[in-house]
Amino acid sequence: METMQQLFNQVVIDIAMAALALLAAYAINALHKLTEKAKLETKRLKDEEQRKLLIDALEDIEILTTKTVTEIEQTTAKALREAVKSGVRDRAELEALSKKAFDEIADALKPEAKALIEKHFGNFSKYLTKAIETKVFEVKNGL
Repeated sequence: METMQQLFNQVVIDIAMAALALLAAYAINALHKLTEKAKLETKRLKDEEQRKLLIDALEDIEILTTKTVTEIEQTTAKALREAVKSGVRDRAELEALSKKAFDEIADALKPEAKALIEKHFGNFSKYLTKAIETKVFEVKNGL
């Protein structure tokens, strides 16, 4: 009888140990899943923050480009274009206005905005040049 009691106790202990090991495995798995979920959530928040910063940078470029190109068009470019057409002025003067707009906008932008443009669109200078050319077209054509 004592042997049966010992055998029964051993079986109960083995079952309890197996159950404990199974619970530990579930706990470890749950902890792993929670850790992964926390990592994904952190990454998502960082991505959303980067996205918002990028959108803000693009809006800043749009606003600065609109104001700068409109100001140059109203004060200088229109008359200079006419003078170039009539042969009184050199086309290089007109092209210098684009450089002036580029410099004004680039100087006004924060370095962080420039870095975000570089990261997401490649070359900042090319992006800004295209933005200026687009805005000149829009302003000249009343769009």
